[in-house]
Amino acid sequence: MSRIRAVLLVCGAVAAVPAFGASPNPKDLEIPAAELSKARELVRRLGSEAYREREEAQAELAKMGRIARLALVEGAMGDADPEIRSRCSRLAPKATADDLKARLETFLADTEGKYDHDLPGFKAFRKALGPTHKIREMYAEILKSPYNLELFSAIDKGATEGGRAIADRRSEMWNDMQHRPFLPGGKPFVPKQPSLTDIAALLFAETLVPADHIPKNAQWLWVNGAQFVQQQASVNALSNSTVTHADAYKLIVGQWLSACSDPNELSNLAHLFSNGGILSKFKEATPLLHRIIRTEGVQGYARGQAVHSLIQNRGKEEAAFLRALLKDDSMLQQVWLGGGLNGQQGPHNCLMKDVALAHLILQSGGNIKDYGYETQQGAVINANQFAFGQYAFPSDEKRAAAFMKFGWKQLKDSIDGPKESPKETSKETPKAAPVPTAPSPSIK
Repeated sequence: MSRIRAVLLVCGAVAAVPAFGASPNPKDLEIPAAELSKARELVRRLGSEAYREREEAQAELAKMGRIARLALVEGAMGDADPEIRSRCSRLAPKATADDLKARLETFLADTEGKYDHDLPGFKAFRKALGPTHKIREMYAEILKSPYNLELFSAIDKGATEGGRAIADRRSEMWNDMQHRPFLPGGKPFVPKQPSLTDIAALLFAETLVPADHIPKNAQWLWVNGAQFVQQQASVNALSNSTVTHADAYKLIVGQWLSACSDPNELSNLAHLFSNGGILSKFKEATPLLHRIIRTEGVQGYARGQAVHSLIQNRGKEEAAFLRALLKDDSMLQQVWLGGGLNGQQGPHNCLMKDVALAHLILQSGGNIKDYGYETQQGAVINANQFAFGQYAFPSDEKRAAAFMKFGWKQLKDSIDGPKESPKETSKETPKAAPVPTAPSPSIK
């Protein structure tokens, strides 16, 4: 356990409500030289040979509170006398907690954001999200937790320290969410769901620290930011703007989506964009889906699902992107067709270019079965309800024939132009009135 966390766990949660009349100027918190000199002298007396003098010095230092913090930290960390180190170590946590409380009160009293405040992670938080009152309120709420304070303090020390802190915080939050066995007669553990500010702190940290600096532990495949953005507190804030800190949280999530680059995290994110998922309305959704599709190491099924979500959300606006994927031979998954045409039950390989072609065919008004695709029994085949994983080519020959057929269609369309619908027929060349007769079958 880090020193910062131990300090705040011992002293309790730090109140983030400004005291009446708190100054907004952090310079007003500076310790006068005379007071600091007095505290250092009292620290020296902690090593006195007289027991009463040691006790009196300790009591006086305790009364000084945050004013004595620096002298106590110096004594605890570097004094040669073990008695002084021991007594300073017992006094320092309370003085440090008092100091943080005072700085938070000053921070919140600065409602117009005129001053710079020496608080963990604040400069990065303000730079990334802005100096608005809502952002400042969320930041102060985040720092109520000693775990978040520790996380932000580590980020200030650089990517290596920040990455380790992110990995530790992920594991802590995940473990708190799990049911645990207990011995007969023991007290059962009650799983704890992460709060919105806990999730916000973690996601914000991930926007600052590159994924390759975050240690990969055994839980890495499923315990990452993608896991926590799906928790109830997050879902509530993303779907309901009246939730406290919802607007600030959405800004953090948007920046986090822009920063996501790890293949495992991208794999876990893919399904959160389909069917109006909780992340589908973010402006960062489209570039992220492109990244999921293009990033090497993302699971094949996730890449295919990302294509489906992209087209579901954007339709023909992504036609050019789909055409670029027609050259992508990467394997996404094997599809078991279960009684498809000609007895070709599978499993069959489904490639990225197969998925792209299927969507392009549907967007052009065609039927993928006319191009040699086979589907699972009962699969719905239309542009709006076209699920990935329900279709494939039964052979390489069928695939080659389909691409050739679509290529010829594209060439023909480029020469002849798109067919005009009845509503689009030019007024200069009106059609003759139909002769009353039996209807003939339409020709496509």
